[in-house]
Amino acid sequence: MKKIYIVNVGHAHQEQIDRWGDFEAWASKALTEQGIEDSTIELIDGVASPLPKPELCTGIIIMGSLSMVTEKTEWMLRLSQQIVSYTEQHIPMLGICFGHQLIAQALGGNVGFHPQGLEAGTTRISVLPEANNDPLFCAMPTSFPAHVVHFQSVISLPEGAQLLAKNDFEPHHAFRYGTSTWGVQFHPEFTEEIMLSSLEHLKGELSDNYQQKLAEIEETRFAKQCLFNFANYALEKSR
Repeated sequence: MKKIYIVNVGHAHQEQIDRWGDFEAWASKALTEQGIEDSTIELIDGVASPLPKPELCTGIIIMGSLSMVTEKTEWMLRLSQQIVSYTEQHIPMLGICFGHQLIAQALGGNVGFHPQGLEAGTTRISVLPEANNDPLFCAMPTSFPAHVVHFQSVISLPEGAQLLAKNDFEPHHAFRYGTSTWGVQFHPEFTEEIMLSSLEHLKGELSDNYQQKLAEIEETRFAKQCLFNFANYALEKSR
């Protein structure tokens, strides 16, 4: 049976794993809570193993990581090669945060540390008119809140990629490449509790505005809807 494979590319903080499982479990829970059948999802370790063969994949979701895309480790380069191959075969693929950056880099974009440093907390995402007919964003409001935490960013998109969303801090919050490959810098799988925990781990980096960031945390149902829309797209495409 073909599956939506949710790919782990690094571990969350141990305290978070103890409470909610690892990164890929957060996305799985977000999908099943929205009605995606658990039997259609499989969690895999993308650091230790290659992606499954394309004919086994309904879709692929590459998660966030505490690693940096610019490290270009052996497993990142191997996964990047598969990203290119699966994109050419039009296998539905979504990258989240680290996954978003890795997809962009693999397809010819440029990734690096954001010149303004860390973006963390709940922020507003602006959806561009170019997303009006996009399967992930077409039913979204023009602006919605989303949880974010990243030091690195997509500095420039791959040639031919379509920018879909941004905000004042991050010019490339979402893009599509071709017909079936997406990246989102924000975290559609985060809950308010996970965002709070992530801020606690970054308290030293946030210093003066830590309390403000805590006060700004809010529910992000439209961001989560983006994840659900991807899963539905992948499932419909495989039928």
